[in-house]
Amino acid sequence: MLQQQAHARTHALPVLLAMLCTLILASCSTPTSSPANHASPRTSRFTYQQYVYPINRPVVTTGCGQISPITPGTSGNVTLPVNPAISEGHGTRSYRVHVPAMYTPSQPLAAVLVFHGYGGTAAGMEGGSGFSTLAEQQHFIAVYPQGLPDGYYGRPFWASAGPIDFGIDDVHFVSDLLNDLQKKFCIDSHRIYATGFSNGGGMSWLLACRLAGRIAAFAPISGNFYAIPGGCHPGRPVPILDIHGTADPLLPYNGIPSSQNPAWPLPSIPKWLQIWATWDSCTKGPAIFLRQSNVTGEQWVGCQGNAAVVHYRIEGGGHRWPPTIGGRSPAGVVWLFFQAHPLG
Repeated sequence: MLQQQAHARTHALPVLLAMLCTLILASCSTPTSSPANHASPRTSRFTYQQYVYPINRPVVTTGCGQISPITPGTSGNVTLPVNPAISEGHGTRSYRVHVPAMYTPSQPLAAVLVFHGYGGTAAGMEGGSGFSTLAEQQHFIAVYPQGLPDGYYGRPFWASAGPIDFGIDDVHFVSDLLNDLQKKFCIDSHRIYATGFSNGGGMSWLLACRLAGRIAAFAPISGNFYAIPGGCHPGRPVPILDIHGTADPLLPYNGIPSSQNPAWPLPSIPKWLQIWATWDSCTKGPAIFLRQSNVTGEQWVGCQGNAAVVHYRIEGGGHRWPPTIGGRSPAGVVWLFFQAHPLG
């Protein structure tokens, strides 16, 4: 199970700040602890007009035929060089990879990026999400990127609203990570996917806006969906799977209106999903396809380009990684969705 972290800002409701103070004092790190908040970005010289988009198309994999740097059947950390100017002065960053035991360098495999929440770690995400176990069963490579410490509390986070967050450009980091991954492992460039929890879910949403030409499908879980400076421009119909609890106290299901949080309002989950359904030119929905006491499944259909918008509403669910969804693990539900949506 996962740490209960989230990405919020100091402009948020007072109750959120109180929750943060409780967490900082308690140094909570267990899956059942309360969620933490992320403070507002510090002032930087960055302006959005300076943003240069990274590679946003499939990149040829060159890692096939090479010996895996990580022994198949195990997990290991990988370090790669990065630009200090957009990495808080860091010259290197890291990610964790689980290579399934049956991996062979001649067979391209899918890769699933799994982003931790605010204050979390790559190793913690691996241990709690179940994706490495599933990677062994379903024969794909699980990848756990590691966020940098924020400039306020020094806790690992994702700049899910873009480089305005402490000047960190995590979209470029993900692009660099994928370049590195595809040089070292035999990756199917049309089956790269992204999911994440809380602040990590918000990061997968940012990637859907910025790297939809390279990443095939996205699955935020309890994600934060702040407006992105410069707008969201995916460039194609994007498959989206969203999982969110109706009783989430930190990232409320019904959103946070601008009257309560003028600087960083949050859309309601139904509104956010309808926006994606409109962008994907879906013709019908939402239609209910699953109804149980603790979860309702909805979907939009008739979308262009083999896209889909699917939502699991966890009835009464808080800000946490759900134990099961319709009898399946969250990782299993996400993987089934990913399998159906390779990059065309």
